[in-house]
Amino acid sequence: MPPPSSTTTPEQTQTYYDDPSTNKFYTLLWGGQDIHIGIYPSPSSTTNDPNITTASHATITHMTTTLLSSAITLTPQTRLLDLGAGYGGSARHLAKTYGCNVTCLNLSRLQNARNNQLCAHEGVADNITVTEGSFETVPRELGEDFDVVWSQDSFLHSRNRALVVAEIDRLLTRNPSGRVVFTDIMATPDAFEKEPVLMKTMMERLHLEDLATVGFYKREFERRGFRDLGFWDGKVHFRTHYSRLGEELRRRREELVGEEGVEESALERQMAGLGRWVEAADKGCVEWGVFCFGR
Repeated sequence: MPPPSSTTTPEQTQTYYDDPSTNKFYTLLWGGQDIHIGIYPSPSSTTNDPNITTASHATITHMTTTLLSSAITLTPQTRLLDLGAGYGGSARHLAKTYGCNVTCLNLSRLQNARNNQLCAHEGVADNITVTEGSFETVPRELGEDFDVVWSQDSFLHSRNRALVVAEIDRLLTRNPSGRVVFTDIMATPDAFEKEPVLMKTMMERLHLEDLATVGFYKREFERRGFRDLGFWDGKVHFRTHYSRLGEELRRRREELVGEEGVEESALERQMAGLGRWVEAADKGCVEWGVFCFGR
């Protein structure tokens, strides 16, 4: 497998997520709070209970529990940085539940605008700062004294994931007990050799050359002096989540095209993309789970 990097630029990622049809797809099918893989109580179930929104929130709960289990306390004094924050659902949960001060760094202007609106509506605008920017070059003015760096399914878009790890290292420079908790969509070590056509098709759609592996992140964080505090393997939930999204998209197709004005061609692209992710999962090419690292 080639080194974990890609040809995706921040501008391409921003253009993709700021496309109105793409934004409606994520807002309506995910529920408008989150945009990451969910955790399901019975991953092999074909029923729609719980729904995608509930399952997505379960991931936030799982990651929070992972943090608290790593001997860190979340309080109103906690400074947390969410890299690739999307609509900010995690930030609002952490602010409302623990009083944390959260900085949301995210490229999409449409997502950032919604995040700000929801923060104001839910009464946590004083705890949350929404900043436009890339996690490959985090603005220096944000500081280097965060307690926690958090991210969900965002790093796959990076063209230099080793640089992302280096940025996380810098952001926790002044905190000897800093924590990192994140999820990412990854490939198995042999995925590109085992299914070259399928993986190439998927990467071309996302302007990627490859995906990271579990081993890559473990090596990079260890190289930076972090302790591996555990990896929770949740790839079975990845398959369920993308299958559910496909079911929901088919069920609501007329609504999305007729009432919401989503382009038919955009829906076709999304359906094809979802189907390939499910196929890749079925063929044992995809990894997904929760990482936790500490100083």
